[in-house]
Amino acid sequence: MIKPLTSFRFLFALMVFGSHLQFFDADKYPKFAKLYYLVFGEGYIGVSFFFILSGFILSLNYDDRLLSREVSFREFWVARIARVYPLHLMTMLLGLLLLLYAPNPGAEFMLDVPANLSRLFTNAALLHAFVPEMSYYFSCNWPSWSLSVEMFFYFAFPFLVFLLVRNKLLLRFGWVLLLAIPYLIQLSPDTGYHRFFYINPFFRIVDFLLGILLHQIYKHGYVAKAFRSRLRATAMEVLSIGIMVLIFHYHNAVPQVYRYSCYYWLPMALIILSFSYQRGYLSTMLSTKFLVFLGEISFSFYMIHQLIMRLLIYENQRRELIGNSYVLAAIIFSLSLGLSYVLHKYVEVPCSRYVRNRYRKSAFAQPPLAIAV
Repeated sequence: MIKPLTSFRFLFALMVFGSHLQFFDADKYPKFAKLYYLVFGEGYIGVSFFFILSGFILSLNYDDRLLSREVSFREFWVARIARVYPLHLMTMLLGLLLLLYAPNPGAEFMLDVPANLSRLFTNAALLHAFVPEMSYYFSCNWPSWSLSVEMFFYFAFPFLVFLLVRNKLLLRFGWVLLLAIPYLIQLSPDTGYHRFFYINPFFRIVDFLLGILLHQIYKHGYVAKAFRSRLRATAMEVLSIGIMVLIFHYHNAVPQVYRYSCYYWLPMALIILSFSYQRGYLSTMLSTKFLVFLGEISFSFYMIHQLIMRLLIYENQRRELIGNSYVLAAIIFSLSLGLSYVLHKYVEVPCSRYVRNRYRKSAFAQPPLAIAV
């Protein structure tokens, strides 16, 4: 386990949580509206971080084991399904119940039966991100669209290892793809940016490839000299955070489509690479037991928080229980955090262990896993 990166998982999950705090009245809470405009509105970048981190961690844990045949494709895929599917199914069912109890404004969930059966099937199969319609990729539990994207990464990963990692093709030519993305975006039509550059699995796999590329740089020691001493490592950690803050500060001057895709690649890559060495003082701070624990439950937090938010907002609008939106947000966060612990302990971990033990072909050690979002 790379403890600092595990802690970062929760910090970026918090950004995603903040991006969903859209129930504040801007006229009544102008300070929060300004904070949302400057910070929380960009919270979707947490998903980009998860995709890049997923590529890095999977490459770290599985490259050599897949190439040496220590782990088969089947064993890898079973481990991945076991990681995400139990919690996905539970939150999908909870999301379905929530739609029946508190349908979205204008929702036609009960009216178009064939279409909704299709949405339910694609969601259950984790294929819904491939359908470029919001009613599909945001069906049931909305954040699960990212699991659909991750499942595509998981299917492709063993092939990517043999095609791009074994022969170092990604190291040699990966920069061409990364530089081509901004140019291709510039040539694209100015409609459907969210669907095609933020949701689309075929585009988001570039984030995943960036994570794999970062691990190849880490593995071959190309930047190891910068982290040899504790002081140098700390300087690199501070530098990576500083660059992230600087780039984030100017985000409103950058077109949305680039922020959906490539704008944050550099600072996120630097953070993952810098903290992967775990040698600086900031790494020590992020390796405390409490922060690592929050990182471990961050997947459950990510998957449950919006369901809690939608339910409590609906009930509050019906019954007018809480008049202060700050209090409502605090209650939503507290309940989401508490349920995250319960889901992690009693659903995520035991169900994952059961699926691995039940369906794996042969025993193999299960390494620490990155968040799948």
